[in-house]
Amino acid sequence: MSTDNITTLGEVTVEILERFAFMLGDPTEEKTAPALPAAAWMATMQFIGPRRGTLGLATTAAFAHSMAANLFGREPGEVNDEEAADALKEFLNVTCGDYLHELEGNEPIYDLSAPVVVPADRAALQARLAGRPQFALNVEGQPLFVFLGD
Repeated sequence: MSTDNITTLGEVTVEILERFAFMLGDPTEEKTAPALPAAAWMATMQFIGPRRGTLGLATTAAFAHSMAANLFGREPGEVNDEEAADALKEFLNVTCGDYLHELEGNEPIYDLSAPVVVPADRAALQARLAGRPQFALNVEGQPLFVFLGD
């Protein structure tokens, strides 16, 4: 993927955070990027069409709970892990759809896999992110890493 594509993905992600989750995401530079969390949730989904690949994100459980709380109009402590994971999956799904639409417009047809959320430790995240186009956001004090893969 080109630098332009990751820039476009970053712009789309920030917009979806605001529109979908009512959260503000600040892009970070490499030297100020948040550290990978020791324990995280990683969400991924595949897309197949004129472009083929994987879109993924990694963040903390606290981020997912905050996002779900915003969506459901509740406090983060009132959201269970299943609801938080579902919110993260839907956020990834909307982001992927808007990203592909931004790149390709309305014409191409894509097959999208269902998003999957799995727990990941720092070593697993480092392995998954290594060499892939990626960026990090600081979202209201929580890290959000977004990446593209094959």
